[in-house]
Amino acid sequence: QGKDISVEVQDSDICPRYSGVTISGLKVGESPLWISKRLQSIGVKSINNVVDVTNYILHETGHPLHAFDVSSIKGNKIIVRKLSSKSKFITLDDIEREISKEDIMICNESGPMCIAGVLGGVSSAVSEDTVEIFLESAYFNPISIRKTSKRHGLNTDASFRFERGCDPDMTIYALKRAALLICDVAGGTISSEITDVYPRKINHPHLTMRYQKLDDIVGIKIDRGVIKSILNDLEIEIIRSTKDSLDLKVPLFRVDVTREIDVIEEILRIYGFNNVPLPSKLNTSIINDTQEVDSESVMRNTSTVLSSNGFL
Repeated sequence: QGKDISVEVQDSDICPRYSGVTISGLKVGESPLWISKRLQSIGVKSINNVVDVTNYILHETGHPLHAFDVSSIKGNKIIVRKLSSKSKFITLDDIEREISKEDIMICNESGPMCIAGVLGGVSSAVSEDTVEIFLESAYFNPISIRKTSKRHGLNTDASFRFERGCDPDMTIYALKRAALLICDVAGGTISSEITDVYPRKINHPHLTMRYQKLDDIVGIKIDRGVIKSILNDLEIEIIRSTKDSLDLKVPLFRVDVTREIDVIEEILRIYGFNNVPLPSKLNTSIINDTQEVDSESVMRNTSTVLSSNGFL
């Protein structure tokens, strides 16, 4: 039985969802060749079997994870909060950083352990002596992570995903997938129930797409069956269908689809721009510009362009 690690999120706006689980009795060492080779093939350096699994699942699912050495979690409690301004913290790259009061931090009862969604700390890092870990899978506010990343000049694989918007529905799947894989490659057993702090569920966006709007933007009338097939392939659920429009539910991982025009763009992207025929004629408005041309200005600009290109 592993230690019971409790979780407290002080502000659910900066951390809407925080999930985690404890794995005990593991042996930290080199990763199996198949994991290290696959990571190497995408330019990721192998660290150890636990960290490598978190990186592997990150690139497999697109969801970042982080592992804490349980022995470093003072008070057996994880607190997601902001610190007072100018607090000091040493990150995994052995650099002491000055923490802003706006940075989200993962702390224990005595101090910080990780800059949330960006980079872990030296004090809680997984090492060869680690026998028990707490595996974190969370969803953080993208704007906050982006500001923290830029503030500290840290562009990590985790911050790259979080600041562009991850899928809050992915936290539990990624956590289970990583926990089982860690048990396979590092031994140990899952020694706690999954903790899932998710006080306010994030709802899927609902949109209405009008066929007439689509036809006007694209310039042709796309077969309605083809449109529905494309939306289905994109995992955009059709809630209600009428002869004039579609009511849609957009998956949370599609953070770039928030408006009707975004849906139209996705349909056209899959349908293919090359499948939209060019019109036989183009209409344009002729602007009647009666302003007198300044010949001196034309000569001066022409001379500058010629001189800049080597003409004397």
